[in-house]
Parts: sequence; C-alpha cells; structure tokens
Amino acid sequence: MISRNTLFSLVVLVCIVNGMLSPWLVIALQIVPVLMPELFPRTVGWALFFSSIFVATGTLFGSGIVAALYERFIDGSRQSPVSMWIWLIVASFMSFQALESVNKLL
Repeated sequence: MISRNTLFSLVVLVCIVNGMLSPWLVIALQIVPVLMPELFPRTVGWALFFSSIFVATGTLFGSGIVAALYERFIDGSRQSPVSMWIWLIVASFMSFQALESVNKLL
C-alpha cells in the first residue's frame, strides 16, 4: 500500500509537470507580470517562471479542494488515503493536456 506522503509527492509532481507544460501558460503569462514582485525584472524568463508557478499552484489548490470536500463531508477520517487518491486523480485530470504533451515527448 502506498503511504500518504508518497501520494502527496506524486500530486506535487503532477502539478509541477502541469505548471511547466500546460496550455494555460499562455493565459497565465498575460496575468503574471501584474502580480510579479518588484524585486524581479520584467523579463520573459522571469514571467515564464512565475506563470509556471502560478499554474502549478492553481492545479494543486484546485485539486485539493475536491479532496478536502470529500474528506469533510464523506469520510471524516484524516488517516484514510482515499482523499489523497482523489487529490491525485483530480490533479491528473486537470493536467491531462500537459501529461499528453509529455507522452508525445517520450
């Protein structure tokens, strides 16, 4: 059986891949320069970096909401790995287009 920590690591890995290869980067690239801290220069490289983080974090939070709702209303037990599996499945669905492009690269 896979532990909760391993499942969370897989969720984060899927979110990172989605942040790097998602087609939503085009939209995030237009929003992120407004949200970037003034400490960083307004270059394309930094904008791509922050838009990748923006998409990955959105995937992590969006998929986590579904898992949290399941845990709150259905299961109630914090020790059950079912909510972590739900988190991984929803993150994979949200990252489907990015994971498809990884498959094309391989």
